Amino acid sequence: MLTYIEDVSILFLRKENDMVDKREKLMNYFNQYGFLTFKQVIDENLHYKTLLKMITEGKIDAEEKGLYRLPDIYLDEWFVLQYRFPKGIYSLETALWLHGLSLTIPFNMTMSFPYGTNTKNIKEADICPIILRSHYSEGIIEIERLPGQFIKVYEVERVLVECLRPVHQVDLQIIAPAFKKYFQQNQIHLHKLFYYAQLFKVTDKLQSYTEVLS
Repeated sequence: MLTYIEDVSILFLRKENDMVDKREKLMNYFNQYGFLTFKQVIDENLHYKTLLKMITEGKIDAEEKGLYRLPDIYLDEWFVLQYRFPKGIYSLETALWLHGLSLTIPFNMTMSFPYGTNTKNIKEADICPIILRSHYSEGIIEIERLPGQFIKVYEVERVLVECLRPVHQVDLQIIAPAFKKYFQQNQIHLHKLFYYAQLFKVTDKLQSYTEVLS
């Protein structure tokens, strides 16, 4: 028959082992890409209180609310902004740069959002918001900036065509070289370009570029 002290010792050991198991489970996820989101904590049934304790101990850094990383891991700023504003899609000049069609590094990142989005926090983050009444979800793809760090951007054909819309006032010195680079690539999708041109009502403008470059 166990004594009271032995009984307490066993309970303590079980609790300690349980804490070790919870830490190991968390670290297994951190070791994959170096970061973890609150959504993953919930989806994978990880122990949130253990995570908070590891943050207090300095073993994990909280990049921002709901985004955690190992102290020696760098999180790409584009990925962090994407996490903060999950409905934002990188677009226009910013997307041209991400696709490698522009050498001009965006001073302010441009993201498109669905109609009705409150832009106060977006603007405070030095993001130029484009609010779209229609076609917001058309042509969204993902780019992996660093291992496991994905961002959403419009596919290149949509980006090129959307830059032709007068409402966006994209500099011709950015548009023309971007089209030239696109047509120098091996993969040219004219059907996509003209699909988006009809969608955004800039078919004549696109035609003038394709006649010269194709």
